Amino acid sequence: MENINDYKALAFFDLDGTLLNSQSKLDQEVIEGIHRIRENSVLPFIATGRGHFELDEIMSLTGISGAVAMNGQYIVLDGETIYKEEIPTSSVEKLLEAASPHSEALSFYDSQGYWVSELTDLAKTAYAYMPMPQADARRYLSQEVNMLLVLTNQLSQVDYYKERVPELNFFMNSPSSIDVTNSTTNKGTGINHVKEVLNFTGQTFAFGDGRNDLDLFKAADHRTAMGNAVPELKELADFISTENTNHGIINAFNHWGIM
Repeated sequence: MENINDYKALAFFDLDGTLLNSQSKLDQEVIEGIHRIRENSVLPFIATGRGHFELDEIMSLTGISGAVAMNGQYIVLDGETIYKEEIPTSSVEKLLEAASPHSEALSFYDSQGYWVSELTDLAKTAYAYMPMPQADARRYLSQEVNMLLVLTNQLSQVDYYKERVPELNFFMNSPSSIDVTNSTTNKGTGINHVKEVLNFTGQTFAFGDGRNDLDLFKAADHRTAMGNAVPELKELADFISTENTNHGIINAFNHWGIM
């Protein structure tokens, strides 16, 4: 379609726990379903805490060409960066100082990849199924940082870091890490940036399961929580599907009549 507004809707998909199965892979029915909704005038986007550089295989299999990556801090479309934000060096240093007494490492994301301040046991756990990051405690001084993770398994640390670095946003999105963005940026602002760049005036769908999907849901017109979603997200949902491992995406497509 040459005109973006020939599409009747945009659909934004979280990955882990939503679009992907328990092995963080795409089931064949999901791949086929994504292609079908596009044929039915619904343009799919990924909305994830992952870096855009980690999405090549998923985008190739599904034909998805746009991604709200790094929880809204970095947005790509058709191979081009259409929006990005940097986390200020002063905020990074405040976070490093706050993490030091707890011996908690940080993971840094930029336009090309990620690295960690220290390769701790939790860092090894967090990246067990991905390329293991290099350790470099000072690279942030010379390289733009677009997103951070605090590598911890303690949910209580969210409030600890919020108090000490209030200009950043913290939410526990996995058992071994806290996602960190600028306080004004999230997946929801990512939806708004996409709509603004594309001058899109149609409807929006959101599909998710985690705490970093709360703002995604608040920005979308139609909200689907997976059956495995956190309770806070289910409260915002218009529809609660089955689990991501039990045809959750396909059942959601059928519910909304977009497949």
